[in-house]
Amino acid sequence: MRFWRTGLLIVVFLSLVTVGMAQEAIVEPSAKVTLDMWFQDWSGGVYWMRDYAQWFESQHPNVHINLIPVPFEELFTKLIPAIAQKTEADILYGYDDWVVGRDVSKLFLPLTPTIYSVEELKNLVFEVPLRHLTGSDGNVYGYPFASGANAFGFVYHKDLFQEAGINAEAIKSWDDLKDAGKKLTLYNPDGSIKRSGVLFSYTETANALLDMIIMQGAKDELFDPEKAEWNFNIPEARKAMETFYWFVENKVYDPESGDPSVSFPNKLGAMLLNGPWRVGAVMTDFPELDIGFFMMPPFPTPETPLQIGAICHWGTFFLSRRLDGDKKKAGLLFIKQIIDDPVTFYEIPFNHVPPYWVGVTSSKKVVADLKAKEAELNEYAKIALQATEIGLPALSPLDTRISEAILIRSVIFPQMQEVFLGRKSIDEMLKYLSEYLTTLEQEAVR
Repeated sequence: MRFWRTGLLIVVFLSLVTVGMAQEAIVEPSAKVTLDMWFQDWSGGVYWMRDYAQWFESQHPNVHINLIPVPFEELFTKLIPAIAQKTEADILYGYDDWVVGRDVSKLFLPLTPTIYSVEELKNLVFEVPLRHLTGSDGNVYGYPFASGANAFGFVYHKDLFQEAGINAEAIKSWDDLKDAGKKLTLYNPDGSIKRSGVLFSYTETANALLDMIIMQGAKDELFDPEKAEWNFNIPEARKAMETFYWFVENKVYDPESGDPSVSFPNKLGAMLLNGPWRVGAVMTDFPELDIGFFMMPPFPTPETPLQIGAICHWGTFFLSRRLDGDKKKAGLLFIKQIIDDPVTFYEIPFNHVPPYWVGVTSSKKVVADLKAKEAELNEYAKIALQATEIGLPALSPLDTRISEAILIRSVIFPQMQEVFLGRKSIDEMLKYLSEYLTTLEQEAVR
């Protein structure tokens, strides 16, 4: 009996110590501290974080957020090496798929159970974004606050649609997209394309290719995670790629239209396959433009169940493991504030005119808040609500260990572009993707 009581006392003592540590870790810092934050350098996002940092500092005067914009490619390549070299910032922005295949418990400061238990966090945040952020110990090591929702649909110029007599809300199929694209395309006297009806430039096209294969029921044929094998040599992959190539063959899309961050705002295309994030990105830099968004039609028919997000990466805040003392308290306080009061956090981009950002939220509180006042929402908050409500249930992620930056940006889209430009046949592209991605996948699991 004495041993049982002693054991019970030890358990109670350890529990109290754990609770005390958790409470101590998220109190206000006792002295003024500065937290350096690396954040992806895109104008809408930087404005959003700047405004939120100012609001956060007004609530917590002992904390200063030093926002450091970093270009996407540089952020991707420096994040993990900087942690190894102990030169990383205090708050780190990255994407959940950047850490796939790594034990995040060795990289970042844990958010659970310090701020919340895992179960408490799952009651506040949709669970899917947490899958790459959970360490070998079962705790969560990053807060996935948002997704730009690549390839969830099309951004479009409202004035061009109005001039062509096209109602974006009536586009319910890929046949509708083809008809709209034809009407929106303008030609030069020599027959070359002056304005593409639709643009497929950039990486979202590669995301959509995977989604369209999966919507045909070929997810298991496309990728076998147990064998770490990719197979694009299937009819469903060919059909999806032929659908994209139709727009090139029928001179509705000019594959030489260039970077969509330039071509789309300059109206070299009437609509662009993208994510809702592009609405804020364009209107922040070009406030004179009026940009809309409509969701991806199912493929191949309107009756097909919508499945998107085969590769859907989540913008995530991580905290450096090296945070200590008051800086650790401040870092945890920053994350906890966003989780506890996400409405303030998201109202900044939705309600700014033009919007700083539009996309999918991971916060159940925000969805509930938007639903409760849906009739009062502006267009951009409605887009975010729609993309979240339709998009999250339709997510069909692939269990690949290759990051989005490599899989989509460096491999699949450049190969699609080779076909668009007539340098490769579709069969050659599909064969290459099957062999090369299998090699990368098997290297990643070794």
